[in-house]
Amino acid sequence: MIPVDFSPDGDMIGIKAFDSGVTWMTSAIKVASFNLRHDSPLGACSRVRSWKARRELAARMIRDSGAAIIGVQEMMPAMKEDILSRLRGYSVFGSGRTKKLLGEHSAILVRGEKAEARFSDTFWLSKHPEKSGSRAYFSAFPRICTVCEVYVEEWQRTVRVFNTHLDHICAPARTLSVRIILEYMHRLNKKEKLPTILMGDMNARPGSKPIRILAENQHNYPDIHLTNIFSSPRAEEAGNTYHGFKGKRKGAPIDYIFVSEEFEVDRAYVDTSSENGLYPSDHYPLMAVLRLKEEASAAPAAVSQAG
Repeated sequence: MIPVDFSPDGDMIGIKAFDSGVTWMTSAIKVASFNLRHDSPLGACSRVRSWKARRELAARMIRDSGAAIIGVQEMMPAMKEDILSRLRGYSVFGSGRTKKLLGEHSAILVRGEKAEARFSDTFWLSKHPEKSGSRAYFSAFPRICTVCEVYVEEWQRTVRVFNTHLDHICAPARTLSVRIILEYMHRLNKKEKLPTILMGDMNARPGSKPIRILAENQHNYPDIHLTNIFSSPRAEEAGNTYHGFKGKRKGAPIDYIFVSEEFEVDRAYVDTSSENGLYPSDHYPLMAVLRLKEEASAAPAAVSQAG
């Protein structure tokens, strides 16, 4: 096997081939999932932990990560403006979860110099996904998923990205939400099957029913086969992702990134960095460096580009 190096931004330095000659790998890009933590009126938030105190750090972490595609959760309209004003060259896709499309967004950020969004939609995780503001039974709030089809310049291919934030109270609502997302994936695959990424704050531990449905493909859609990025041999340990501004690292994640079989995971990790004791959120961001598998027939073009 020919090894490949990549930069911290996930940019290609080399190209990878398998001994069988069947599959080649494209250059790498980085994707991320990041719950930004809004200032909830239901929970007291100290001044130092407020969004105003964290917004510069959160924007800088996104920019410095080099990620081409970032799924963010708990983004309020004012937070969206803060992020856009600090991240020149990025675009934000997705609407709010309320009937008037306001409130919390599960948005997808696309870095313009590396990728371009060509389709986006937001649907509700209820029995009526197209109905704005609808919610599942016993769900504390309306929950949504944003889907975006992104043309990645490095790959000259389009990928389909889903970003969501599942209910924090009701387990049956989380399971229903996962099934609705899978149904939506299947519907889009029937129109055009694309390499797929699902990310978000699932509010569920690895052994829970909704995560098992995704990680073990416990569903009836033969066109969907997802893998948890932390099952990759190149992944770092999948530790705690919600730390409540305390920096706790031990424990199990509630945030995830899943990828379809077209992807190879070069690296996956939880970013636990802080600045002078200040964390950008009460969740750690998840980072994944991904390559897209290509058939051998595409290899000569890839070699030419690399040389």
